[in-house]
Amino acid sequence: MRVDGWEKRLNEHLETIGAFAWGTNDCCMFAVGCVKAMTGVDHGKEFRGYKTAVGAAKRLEKHGGVEGIATYCLGESKSVKLAKRGDVVMIDSGEGYALGVCVGSKIAAVSKDGLTFLPMTQAIKVWSI
Repeated sequence: MRVDGWEKRLNEHLETIGAFAWGTNDCCMFAVGCVKAMTGVDHGKEFRGYKTAVGAAKRLEKHGGVEGIATYCLGESKSVKLAKRGDVVMIDSGEGYALGVCVGSKIAAVSKDGLTFLPMTQAIKVWSI
């Protein structure tokens, strides 16, 4: 599923990440962008179009939350112990579940200040890419 040069493409994509923004750079769109960088597949087409927390909540509710969207797009999750660089990861952000991407021993995620890194020990679920 990953294209040749996916690691370089993922790194380049991560360098472009700015501050959190509903519908363009929230946790789901962040994960979608990372997956697209690695595979060329855009899983976000049917989820775009919202620009507010309310719009995001409606999309999440319709599709079973963050976990439901990840499972719909990527298939069943796997053991956190099997996580590899580039896999999509679910965490508890303190405000609810959120998606990030495994980058080795860390999780890359979007925050109000831009790209942030969390320990992989915070991973709750993982989806293979």
